Amino acid sequence: MTHSQPLLNPVAEAQSRFHNLLDTWIERQVDAEPVQSRRLGALARFSVLDLPKPKDEDWKYTKLATLWKKLFHWHDGITQSHTLPMDRVDWLALGTVLTFVDGVLSHDLSTPDVFWPEGVSIRPMMSVLSQDALGEDDQPPCSDAMQALAKASMMAGVYIHVKAGVVVDKPIVIRQLGVKTLLIQSLMHRVVLEQGAVLTVIEDLMGAEEGLVFSQWQNSVGQNAQFTHLLWQQLDVTAHAFSWRDVTLARDARFVQRALCEGAFVSRQQMTVRLEGENAESDVATGVIAMAQQTQDVRTHTRHDCMHARSRQLHRFAIGGQANGVFHGDILVEKGADKTDANMATNNLLLSPRAQANSKPQLEIYADDVRCTHGVTSGNVDEAQIFYLRARGIPAAQAKLMISAAFAQAALEDVPVDTVREAWQQAIADKLQRA
Repeated sequence: MTHSQPLLNPVAEAQSRFHNLLDTWIERQVDAEPVQSRRLGALARFSVLDLPKPKDEDWKYTKLATLWKKLFHWHDGITQSHTLPMDRVDWLALGTVLTFVDGVLSHDLSTPDVFWPEGVSIRPMMSVLSQDALGEDDQPPCSDAMQALAKASMMAGVYIHVKAGVVVDKPIVIRQLGVKTLLIQSLMHRVVLEQGAVLTVIEDLMGAEEGLVFSQWQNSVGQNAQFTHLLWQQLDVTAHAFSWRDVTLARDARFVQRALCEGAFVSRQQMTVRLEGENAESDVATGVIAMAQQTQDVRTHTRHDCMHARSRQLHRFAIGGQANGVFHGDILVEKGADKTDANMATNNLLLSPRAQANSKPQLEIYADDVRCTHGVTSGNVDEAQIFYLRARGIPAAQAKLMISAAFAQAALEDVPVDTVREAWQQAIADKLQRA
């Protein structure tokens, strides 16, 4: 009589595999003690947190079954020449560029430091962490095991500090490219703007075939400063991507984000905005294209801690094939945050019968004199609009493409960098055309 072997739990098996890989990888690193201490602390946190399971409420629409089966590895420290993904934008002509290839800064693909803008300090994040210059207040507890994994495996990043009153007239472009397959890359960045400073950062995520990509940002916007962040997530459709972006706004500060998410097999973009000073303003808009079997997951947490602050959100999902669009956004208005003006809108366009949209907006209000709204719409392409275009000689397929592209592009029509806006509009049309 033979006894059957117990079924292995793929999530538990993956957690054990990640832990062993991390433990070995951290031992090989030669960074300063404060950096290693952070990694080991995150690894310890990872050990007591469970990787997401299908029944977890916060992850039930974000399917990760394929992730647990992959045998990832870390960069071996050997830099070789590779064929890079083809760019749609000449980034070096646009502004200051810092390019990370497989998690390692490439000086050949970056702007030399002698051409960096005046009044701006750009330092390697590992150097800042080695001096323990950030203290412990920049390390909020990891929200889940994936974030702990990202912190434990951090490899590089940049620390950008803009002096008071400095207006940086050209963007700083942070590029995260993956060229090796099944590679883990984890970057951590921090941006600090002093009073009255103005800065635009463009984040470009690209390539990473079969890879696991982590990106962590902590942004502090000082009094009367303005920070604009443009995110282009155009990773390979076999990659898995997880990002965390935290923004803190002082009095009269303004934060603008525009994001186009079109790549990766599974992409989960998470943002936390804290409006801590009176008259602070946050303006966030996302265009999402999900096709085939992709999952595009966008999560926002907006916290109003002060009076007279404003926040606006617009998220548009164009979903085709068997893809899944997920949105979870919440707005928290704390006691005393009177005169808050907050709006959150999510629109889903379903382009096929098997496409899915799962949206969950939430309001939590503890102040009396506020104006807070949220709304979700889901639907198919309007047949009346198709009929209108066909009556003018446009074929039905082309009419549907035009309507779908216009729907997604509407969230990004006010991108302040013309070159990026035009590239995004073309990228949306191209992806819908291929689908």
